[in-house]
Amino acid sequence: MPVGLTEAAFASLPTPAVVLDETGRIVESNAAWEAFADDHDHPLAPETDAPYLEALAQSSNEQAAVLADRVRALLDAEADVTDGEYLYDARGEAIRVRYALLGDGDGRHAVLTHAPTDSRTDADADLHLKERAMDATPIGITISDPSQPDNPVIYANAAFERITGYPVSEVLGRNCRFLQGEDTDPATVDRMRHAVDNWEPVTVEVRNYRRNGEEFWNEVTIAPIYDENGEPSHYVGFQQDVTDRKEAEEALETERDRLALLNQIVRHDIRNDMSVALGWGSELADRLPPEEADILERVMTAATHTKELTEAVGDLAEILGPVDPELEPVRLDEVLERETERVRSNFDYRTESVNISGDDDLPAVDVLATSILSSVFGNLLDNAVFHNDKTRVEISVAVEVRPETVLVRVADNGPGIPDPRKREVFGRGEKGLESPGSGLGLYLVDNLVQTYGGRVWIEDNDPSGSVVCVELRRANPDEP
Repeated sequence: MPVGLTEAAFASLPTPAVVLDETGRIVESNAAWEAFADDHDHPLAPETDAPYLEALAQSSNEQAAVLADRVRALLDAEADVTDGEYLYDARGEAIRVRYALLGDGDGRHAVLTHAPTDSRTDADADLHLKERAMDATPIGITISDPSQPDNPVIYANAAFERITGYPVSEVLGRNCRFLQGEDTDPATVDRMRHAVDNWEPVTVEVRNYRRNGEEFWNEVTIAPIYDENGEPSHYVGFQQDVTDRKEAEEALETERDRLALLNQIVRHDIRNDMSVALGWGSELADRLPPEEADILERVMTAATHTKELTEAVGDLAEILGPVDPELEPVRLDEVLERETERVRSNFDYRTESVNISGDDDLPAVDVLATSILSSVFGNLLDNAVFHNDKTRVEISVAVEVRPETVLVRVADNGPGIPDPRKREVFGRGEKGLESPGSGLGLYLVDNLVQTYGGRVWIEDNDPSGSVVCVELRRANPDEP
């Protein structure tokens, strides 16, 4: 085509068009471009004497800077991208910018054209609405293109910049591994790499580094994006700063370690010392004159309570562990029989009797619980003795097997509990009548029963005292 005809065709193009030389300076522009530059206050038409690409690269507008980088890469033969999209106002209207490389005897040139804003389709509008939604979300979002070398990022939203400190212009064209650092776990990186290589989704928590070098915990989810043919084409990544949660988990783990150490000391050292004290106390029981028996009884009661408290602390440490316990069938009747016998043995030093009834004919039934179910009824039976103000302590145990649950009633003839306090006594540190204890017993009972999916409450006994009701789930409700 004759040169004059070519120039006339270029000048008459209805869309704005410019030609750039290797320095990034505009060497040709058509009438539509001149009109666009005159009528629009737009970052793509900067008013400056500097070369066009240099002005775009120095623009405070990130998208203009990205466009400059892409065209420069095209001129430098570092990329073969041919178009891009520019969102330029709050309504989400866009310009489709196309750029092509021209090579001739005068050197390399790039021609840029873009469609007028009224050529956008409804599909474009929908796309831009979705892009604006992704830019507004508080979670970092990136899209990468694995068809390009090193799977570079081709989109990053504002939240990604806020989380990592990296401007979007520094992120585009790079693989996200730049967030990794010295203490990034290689095994976690391998999991992500394996998922990407196999087009699989993956979620990990990884130690990453912000632009200023600060460490942070990043919850990263990577998933493949599929094209219209159902083939994987890109990857979307979601990044969420979970540093506060991780630090809270680490602090909680430290507290659990300390609790475990305390548990070991309490259950081993203190419990052993109390066992020795109780053993020598039993030896003295038959040697003291009757008028001194009450003194020994008070000493033995305190030692017995201390020994039982060590068990409660250990059980409490177990239910406050890092994971929920796995429930299994436990023979309820056997647990109740063992605990009633233990209480009879522990309090046989008392000058006044402790009478427990109802444990000689218990129905055989399994409930869903753990190996420390005994702590529930051990604490209830101990409380019935420790908090009793009667000369003769009377305790009864009754079991009612229902279709889905089992109801255990532990009744005593103590002072009873006023209605306003029937729920309060299950709180941590709450104590009963003139109790020398820690108030952990019923708190432990309540927590354990809830862990087993049951419930516990208190009723009045007739004519006096309280009835603690414990409802547990049956392990095999289909059995008669």
